[in-house]
Amino acid sequence: MDNSEFKKIKQEMSGKVNAIFDDFEESNNRLPTMEEFRVIIADTADNYLGPMEQNIIDGINTNLERQRIREKSLWDAITELEAEVRLRHDSDC
Repeated sequence: MDNSEFKKIKQEMSGKVNAIFDDFEESNNRLPTMEEFRVIIADTADNYLGPMEQNIIDGINTNLERQRIREKSLWDAITELEAEVRLRHDSDC
């Protein structure tokens, strides 16, 4: 997956990551821990990637590898966005 695809994923997920932090902070008066954040975002990530069975229809090995690459890129983007939001919140305090 090239850098432009990574940027696209990051852009698409940016609003969702920010919303998770904002909603969690509003409800709990604190930011989510890394573990809490990952539990909350996991459902969104699964929906973004789509069901595995659907991706396997064309060819098992090719699609499993493609799914792993997409999943890794998605989680890399989410992790980067999470770090950016935490830094922004830390600098605001």
